[in-house]
Amino acid sequence: MRPALTRLPLLMLILVSLTGCWDRTEINDLAFILTTAVDLEEDGSIRYSVLLPLPGSMGGPTGGGGGTAGNTTYYIDSAVGDTIRSAQAKLQKRMSRRMFLAHRRTLVVGEEYAKKGIREIFDATARTAESRMSTFLIVSKGKAYDLLQANPQFERFPSEAIRELVKARTVMNINIKDIALSLSTIGSDPVVVYVGVKESEKGPKPSKEIEVLGYAQFRKDKMVGIFEGRTALGLALLKNEPVTLKITVPIEKNKLITASIYEPRSKIQPKLAGGKLAYDIYIDSKSKVIESSDYYDLSQINKIKKLEQRIGSYMKSSVEETLKKMANKETDSISLGTRLWIAYPRLWKETYEKAWPQGFKDADFNVHIENTLSETGLIYENVTKAGNGY
Repeated sequence: MRPALTRLPLLMLILVSLTGCWDRTEINDLAFILTTAVDLEEDGSIRYSVLLPLPGSMGGPTGGGGGTAGNTTYYIDSAVGDTIRSAQAKLQKRMSRRMFLAHRRTLVVGEEYAKKGIREIFDATARTAESRMSTFLIVSKGKAYDLLQANPQFERFPSEAIRELVKARTVMNINIKDIALSLSTIGSDPVVVYVGVKESEKGPKPSKEIEVLGYAQFRKDKMVGIFEGRTALGLALLKNEPVTLKITVPIEKNKLITASIYEPRSKIQPKLAGGKLAYDIYIDSKSKVIESSDYYDLSQINKIKKLEQRIGSYMKSSVEETLKKMANKETDSISLGTRLWIAYPRLWKETYEKAWPQGFKDADFNVHIENTLSETGLIYENVTKAGNGY
């Protein structure tokens, strides 16, 4: 009995120390920001926009595109200020709940703001614990605010459509941390996913869908161009990203092959050849046929080799176009300077550091492509060929 009596005061002391959740924040007091947008106004001020779900409109029986008349599930508001945080503070003054950024997965920047410079975003974002460095930073064609006004039909919120598009396997995975590292690394310039709004072409109900257009090209923190089409494909190959790319190549007269390129692996090595800077670029990839027009027979080894060469040639020309665009815009989007600094630190310091990336304009690039056609599909020829007498 006595040991129990001695433990009683200790137990009471422990209970006194359990004060409960004195600093708790109720969910009903928070406004969960799904995405934010930053634009540059004509007078030089900054427009800060937010997209928030409306709690009273959530959980309804119908899904699909939100924000349509009579079925609004989200709310968009914006304010203008001298800085991002001052504009955010103005928004907060007219919002009954505290804006909460921990659930934000995308941050959209308007094209004009990107051309002015995106470095300030990293100061405003990294100073609060709620902001995640894994958030996707995206550049919008035109105004970022207009991108939030899109009404994609597959998702309830435009922010969800944006997030799913930029994290797809066909797009390079680029978040705020990746861009910040590129901006702070010697001999490197960032690239950012570039998106826009596309009007639906057919259907009973017109909609404004969101599509990935390519990648914004930056010199330091300022946008100077766009990688799109073949240059976007070449960039993905050079960046050594695990993306899946689709191309269409002519194989014979009136015969086209559409192939999927996957598991690309690149290796870039700087070297000095006769005192001149050069880069050896090696790219290995696999590919598979996803469509063959006009009954091209892939059961023959010589035709498979021919297709491998055509795909490799297309990849090589895409890489060369990308390198040419980098040289024309004086951007180092694939960290050529970083590789030179690591391989030849003294040469970098004495010769190239002050003039980079202009320094690689005169460099030689030796591009080597090794493509293996790993799959021709479940068939060698169109299944209707024999039955139609072809």
